[in-house]
Amino acid sequence: MKTQLTAILTTLFFFLFAFANLSAANAQNIARQTGAQTPQLCDCKKDLDFLASNMEKMISYKKQIKGDKVKEFQEVYITLSNEMQSPISKIVCLFKLNTLLSVVKDKHASITSTESLVTDKQYLDTIYRSNFKQTAIFKAHPTVSKDLNKLRTRLSQNPFDAIEGIYIDKHVGEIGVYETIKKGAYIAVVLESSSDFWGTGQIAYQINAITENEYQVLRYHPYSRKLWFQKSMLFYNGKLWGLQKPLEGPNYVEAPSENKDWEFKQLSENTQYLYFGSFSNRKSNVAAFKEFYNRYKDTISAPNMIVDLRNNGGGNAKYSDPFLKILKKSGAHIYVITNYFTGSNGEQFTLKLKKLKNTTHLGQRTNGIIAYGLNYGTGYDSPTGNFTFYPTDMNFHKFIEYEMVGIQPDTLLDFNEDWVVQTLEIIEEKLP
Repeated sequence: MKTQLTAILTTLFFFLFAFANLSAANAQNIARQTGAQTPQLCDCKKDLDFLASNMEKMISYKKQIKGDKVKEFQEVYITLSNEMQSPISKIVCLFKLNTLLSVVKDKHASITSTESLVTDKQYLDTIYRSNFKQTAIFKAHPTVSKDLNKLRTRLSQNPFDAIEGIYIDKHVGEIGVYETIKKGAYIAVVLESSSDFWGTGQIAYQINAITENEYQVLRYHPYSRKLWFQKSMLFYNGKLWGLQKPLEGPNYVEAPSENKDWEFKQLSENTQYLYFGSFSNRKSNVAAFKEFYNRYKDTISAPNMIVDLRNNGGGNAKYSDPFLKILKKSGAHIYVITNYFTGSNGEQFTLKLKKLKNTTHLGQRTNGIIAYGLNYGTGYDSPTGNFTFYPTDMNFHKFIEYEMVGIQPDTLLDFNEDWVVQTLEIIEEKLP
C-alpha cells in the first residue's frame, strides 16, 4: 500500500508542476484564439506565502511533514516561488497553489476561487437567464476555435474507456474532451449547450492526468463561473466528476435514484437491505436519522444484511455508529457496498464494519478522503482576495494508509449489472 501511494504522489507532483506551466500557455492560447479579454492577473506569490503559513498549522501537516518531508515541502515552495516573480492568471495560480497543497496527503483540505460572476439571485431571474448570452461575463469566457463538428466526429470514434470522448454534463450539455498538444492535458469543451448559461465552444473543464486513471480537474461552476478544483478524481465507467459518457443501460455504480438517504427493505426471508446515503449534520438529515433509527432498530435481524454506502459523502459518526452496534449484535453476515463517492465518515464506517467477524466488502474503491476532516469548515481569504483556503481541523490520522487511495473492496462488482442483484447472487452462492 505504501509503495503504491508513494508512486501515485511522485507522479502527482510531476504532473502538477508540468501542467501548472501548461495552464499558463493554455490561458494565453485561449485569449489569442477568442479575442477574449486578457485573463485577470494575480499576485500569486502573496497567496503562496499565505497558504504555506496556514498549512503549517494543520494537523495533517504536523503529522506528515517531518524529516525529509520538510525538505521536500521547502523545495516545492521555492520552485513555485521562482515561478511567481511576476503576476500570473488566476487559473494558473490556482493550479500552482494546489501543487503546494498536494505535498500533504489531505484530500479534505482545499483552496478555491472566491469570485462568483453570477449570483444566486441573478440565476433565479428568468429575464437575466434569457439574456445571459449577451453579457460581458458570457462573452469573456474562454473558448476554443476548433471545428466542433469535426471534433465531435473524431471523438465519437474513441473507445468507451478512453478519457477522450463525448460526455454529458447534466447542468451544461454535451461535452467533448480532447487532449491538447501537451500529452496528458485535456480540455472539455461544450459541443451543444442545454443551458442558457453556456454556449458551444466554451471551456467547461481543464483536466490533467496524474496516473493512468486519475486526474486533477478544474471545473467552472455551471452558472456562477466560480472555479472548482479537485486534486485527484478517478475516471471509471465513462465518468469523471460531473462528466458521464452515455451508458447503454442504467448507471448501476450509483445508488438507485429513488432511494432516500435512509432506506430499509426486506429483500427476502434471509436478507435485509439498508441504504445510508448521508451521515451529515443537516437538520433535515438528523431528523430523518432519528425517525429511521427508532422505526427500524428492532427490525434489523436477518442473517444477511446488505449495507449500501454508495455516494455517502460522510458526516458525523453519531449517525453511523448506532447502526454499527445493532449490526454487531445481530451476528449477521454483512455485505457492505461502496463506490468512489463513498467518502469521509462513510469510509470510516466501512472500515468499522470490515472489522466485524462476518463482513464482505463489495463494489468499488472508496474516495480516499478519510484521515482528516472539517469540523468548523472555517475558510480564510488569501491576501489577493482571489481564493479561500479551507484547512482541516479534525484528526483521524490512524486512517492515513487509505488517504488518497481509498479502501479496496474484497470483491469488485460489474459496472454493467445491478449491484444489489450481484450481491444477492453472492449471498445465494454461500447459502447451505
